[in-house]
Amino acid sequence: MRFRKSINLGGGFRVNISNSGVGYSWGVKGVRITKTARGTTRKTFTIPGTGISHVEETRRKQGKEQFHNGQHEYQSMQSTEIVNIEDYQSVEYKELLEQIKKVRFINLLSTVLIFTFIFAMTPIFILTSILGVILKIFVHIKLAVAMEYKFDEEANQSYENLRQIWLNMNENEKFWQIISEGEINKKTSGGASRGVNRIPAKVVTKLPYFIKANIKPFGLQLRKQKLFFMPDKLLVVCGLNVGAISYSDITMQLGTSNFIETDKVPKDAKVIQTTWLKVNKNGTPDKRFKENRQVPVCEYGKVQIKSADTLQIELMCSDSATIEKMQIFAEKVFDR
Repeated sequence: MRFRKSINLGGGFRVNISNSGVGYSWGVKGVRITKTARGTTRKTFTIPGTGISHVEETRRKQGKEQFHNGQHEYQSMQSTEIVNIEDYQSVEYKELLEQIKKVRFINLLSTVLIFTFIFAMTPIFILTSILGVILKIFVHIKLAVAMEYKFDEEANQSYENLRQIWLNMNENEKFWQIISEGEINKKTSGGASRGVNRIPAKVVTKLPYFIKANIKPFGLQLRKQKLFFMPDKLLVVCGLNVGAISYSDITMQLGTSNFIETDKVPKDAKVIQTTWLKVNKNGTPDKRFKENRQVPVCEYGKVQIKSADTLQIELMCSDSATIEKMQIFAEKVFDR
């Protein structure tokens, strides 16, 4: 199912609403500039009456991306992130997910109405923007989906174990999500076997506005989605899409990884040895590279969350000792 609605606000300005979110565009005859819901900017130039057009689209800025041996060329770069949210629409959670989607759509509508304030010179848009503010307040106060849990002592302890897993991760100075990986030339990579693209991740301790629950909330803020760990299921939020998956269908793998750090070493990281940025097979520095330098090899913690072919997320933390703490709690929650 796809949804798309274009609202013409006049003056060449349009607001576009779709499954991916809200975008907007402005243009005159022959030229249109569009800010898409994905965060990209598209410029379209046309010659009226000819059918000839030219489109330029810029990529969304993701912030500074860091690379494992970031000065090297990657081969066959592949994504390590799999999130097929359409596969999380189980019958068991159908009613809950439909309620959440309804609340999020109404909230999106209120945002669009508030956005019409930029046309406040027209009386009708003053009214629509005020209506949007009222509607948004109503959504956040009255329409949140209630999720009430009654715990016995064993269930309460199990959920607290799950919560503690991720609170431990948040104590690290650095916490990353691995979003892609690729093979690199080992001769010029300091001995690394793969290169990875990583971005900052974080643990959140606040539920989204569309959920109200009698629990201590927590979740993960990742690149494309947010994960919220509820006592009985994992909620996955990606754009306007929401899915749910049972913990019985999830496996979590914990371990450590030796990482050649070309950026600043986190204070809580364990440095196990040093190598050269460009290294020969015998471990000596490759003197063909003028600015070759020594770099530390750090032992980092590694976490992988998987569910068949529908969910795969890889995380890394700077303090490898965190993994030992997490293993104690993970054995009580997940089948490993």
